Amino acid sequence: EQMDMDIGSYLRSERISTAPYTTLTKLLEKWGTIQPDREAIVCYSHDGTRTSITYGKFYNDAVKLAKGLICIGVKGGDYVGIGGNNTPEWMVGTYGVLFAKACPVYFPFHDKSGDGIKRTLTKVGGCKAILFDPGLGDSHWEVMQRIAQVDQNTGGVLQSDIPALKWLIALSPIGSHEGFPTIASIFCDDNTELPEIDPEDKAAVLQTSGSTGFPKVVEKTHYEFVKYGEDYAFLLDVDIKKDSGTIYYNDRPFFWQGGYPGFVMVVGGTRVTQKTTLALSSYSEIVQFTKTIIHKEKPDCGFFVVPFYLEMTGSEDFLWKFRSVIVSGQPIPPICFEGKGKVYDAFSALYGSTEAGMIAGKIYRSSEPRGDEIIGMLPLAGMELKVVGKDGFVVPRGSKGELYIRSSPQFKGYLNDPEKTAIVLDSSGWYKADDFCKINSAGHLEVLGRVSDVMQISGNKITPSFIEAYVKRHPDVMEVVVFAIKDQSHADDVPCAAVVRVDGSTLTEESLREFIKRELNITEDAKFTENVYVPRHIVFLNDLPRTSTGKSDRKAVKNMCLPKT
Repeated sequence: EQMDMDIGSYLRSERISTAPYTTLTKLLEKWGTIQPDREAIVCYSHDGTRTSITYGKFYNDAVKLAKGLICIGVKGGDYVGIGGNNTPEWMVGTYGVLFAKACPVYFPFHDKSGDGIKRTLTKVGGCKAILFDPGLGDSHWEVMQRIAQVDQNTGGVLQSDIPALKWLIALSPIGSHEGFPTIASIFCDDNTELPEIDPEDKAAVLQTSGSTGFPKVVEKTHYEFVKYGEDYAFLLDVDIKKDSGTIYYNDRPFFWQGGYPGFVMVVGGTRVTQKTTLALSSYSEIVQFTKTIIHKEKPDCGFFVVPFYLEMTGSEDFLWKFRSVIVSGQPIPPICFEGKGKVYDAFSALYGSTEAGMIAGKIYRSSEPRGDEIIGMLPLAGMELKVVGKDGFVVPRGSKGELYIRSSPQFKGYLNDPEKTAIVLDSSGWYKADDFCKINSAGHLEVLGRVSDVMQISGNKITPSFIEAYVKRHPDVMEVVVFAIKDQSHADDVPCAAVVRVDGSTLTEESLREFIKRELNITEDAKFTENVYVPRHIVFLNDLPRTSTGKSDRKAVKNMCLPKT
């Protein structure tokens, strides 16, 4: 259909992308001019509050913010940190930075110390300002105060460990400090000239899953995001030249590659989203709220990660039928096909990564007969794929191995991290994906799981070492090994922990979980984070099994603990 087949496990897309060679800012200018009254973004808070912004206001506010940023010293080539939930203000902040020819560096509020944010922004370097969402009860503002001492009347940074940081600016008003500057307060509507922007200019710095415990960072250009938007359009059966009225549901965070609002900017559609799914405490609560939004907004298309898609489509009271959906986030089970003709007319599987972008996908239409029971995928435009064995050579068709990817535009490596880049990227441009795959006899890619021990939880890629670092902070924990078990109902990983306590400790599962939640700053607007980062089962052991080199044997620990979970 769109590939070059050979006897070995190699695929190359023959499809040519129809993405326009342009910038995100040019696209916003286009839609803000020709359809100023169309809603660009619709956001729902967990209390049901609906907020939105039209393309006209979005464009005008972003231009005024860009001029304001330039007036306070932000210039082309600078980096600007942006942290917060899915809101219209986040979008205005991002595009204001882009119109100033600066580059957003996105970060989440995972821990209350702010150490992760400082680590990321310091690694990137040249971060002139931070735009932040204050958070529920000003919880994010509290984190910001640990990152920098700031003049609360001007937003000027008085002291910070982040080099070059000059400004903190809130995306929306801070409840406890009404006079603190917001992006609206620095809007400038004068004749300040905006710089010209090229499609190859940097448009974002995204964080990876952090396979060594801390996230790595990857730069993306304007054109890369435009191409990803066209990839989505292709998989959603949307004509980018005709379907500007498309309503699209995707509740993934804007700062994730899978949630970045590139698709609607390419087609000029409306993105419907949730401010944060983390404010709800369980799959069922999130899905119930999602169904309510979908029934109200009636989107044409949707993007879902596997666990939420299965929970939603398994509900008897889900009464909407999409024209098309994309399901992604982890190996996709064939049970997803059960919504054929009822939940969707076209179903697309998508496989991607922060490093290589949108890698492979395939459309399965309700009108077409389907005889296979495997969800396979084909390389998307500009992609080459090969499956390699332990000897470093391409394996025969049908054999399993590790996936290598070469792309156009090409992944050039992790920003300011040549050592980690060298581990995953060879001299020929092949990126080592760390995913266990095979190319079947039909020439389709099947993603079977991770080569390493990275866990897939609600669309997040979480390393055991990340969770272990928080467990180890408890003074009564001597050793810990985190592992995953599979939740068959959601096809999702569940984090579990084996813990060795210090002598004489009476530490309990519940008290350790509460400690981890406090360390992770799990607040009311991020309750679902508990399912991602806090071990559901904790088993206390007297000692951990070891490998021959003396390291903890994760596989043996898991086998030992399984009967107790």
